[in-house]
Amino acid sequence: MKKKILTLGFSTLLISPFSYADSDFQIFSTFDSVVYTEAQPVKAFIDDFDAPLTSGDSAFTYNIFELGVGYGNFKVGYQSRFDYVLSFDPDTANYLHTEKNDLPFEERDYVYYLDGKQSTTNGLFVSYDFKFLESDALTITPKLTVFASTHFQDANVEGTVYSDEIQGALEVDYYFSKDVLFKRFTPDENPSGVGYSFDLAADWKVNQDLTLGFLAQDLFYETEYEDSGFVNGYTTEVPFTETSDGGIATEPTIRLATSELGHEKAHTFEMPVRIKAYVDYRINSQFSSEIMIKRYDQDTFSQLKGRFHFWDHWALIGGYETNSESFLLGVENEYFGLNVQTDNLNIDKAYYANLNWYMKLAF
Repeated sequence: MKKKILTLGFSTLLISPFSYADSDFQIFSTFDSVVYTEAQPVKAFIDDFDAPLTSGDSAFTYNIFELGVGYGNFKVGYQSRFDYVLSFDPDTANYLHTEKNDLPFEERDYVYYLDGKQSTTNGLFVSYDFKFLESDALTITPKLTVFASTHFQDANVEGTVYSDEIQGALEVDYYFSKDVLFKRFTPDENPSGVGYSFDLAADWKVNQDLTLGFLAQDLFYETEYEDSGFVNGYTTEVPFTETSDGGIATEPTIRLATSELGHEKAHTFEMPVRIKAYVDYRINSQFSSEIMIKRYDQDTFSQLKGRFHFWDHWALIGGYETNSESFLLGVENEYFGLNVQTDNLNIDKAYYANLNWYMKLAF
């Protein structure tokens, strides 16, 4: 998983109206990847968690590659995805940072909360552009992807841990293909999973200069895994009991059901919805602008982008995004586009990175 995040740790699914030109038949390919981390820069977050700790409670990466063909309004093709979403309490980040860097613990209960989802999928997608209004000004595009998967994590751990002692109260609800938390309950064979995702996009050309767009990704997303590894249950605070001789005895309570010794079971896996909305305005023959709002799980990003149009349908792109505090630079036309976005060119210090490209051959 770490290698994939490093390799794919950049982003963007381009929803610009320049993505496709009108053509009866086309062959196209897109790559979309985004990585964002809080509490640590991307590299430190993935590796040793050893950079100075900053505030934050989330991290994610979404990565998608597609290769397909289109005829008229119809498109079909192959899709490969790797996604990872993590929410955590800032106190948990503090605890992990203290532990991994051999720093002194405070004598107190640390809040321990992790909610993580990760999956790798490969499948086929199909979409259709429904045209409405005069001159086909409004386009609504549903997209269905059916895929197979054998690698996933679906974990929720919540409770408290006292200082650096093995003591605390935790509730665990954890399903997986590989046990990365306890490192002992990985199934002998990867679980088999079949699932689907449904996206919905809308593009409305209000007039010659103004375009409004909307995209809901993973509006519906579900995978059914058979023979999944799991750990379910809880541990309690160390209770104190009085012995027959008047002394005090302590004994922790641990009740965990696991997939050890072939006790795997089925699990339903879901992913959160991602929303993008934009307003695109053509200022004149040389300049246009775009405002985009993106919502990933619990994080919202606002992006302002400008284009300088030159030659035959080419555009040079620049922009800035809030929350990630990143800058965007790119180039695009009807048949090719490349965008790079990051908050720091030094990957060791970057908290956000974004890469996108698309290519199309039209006949």
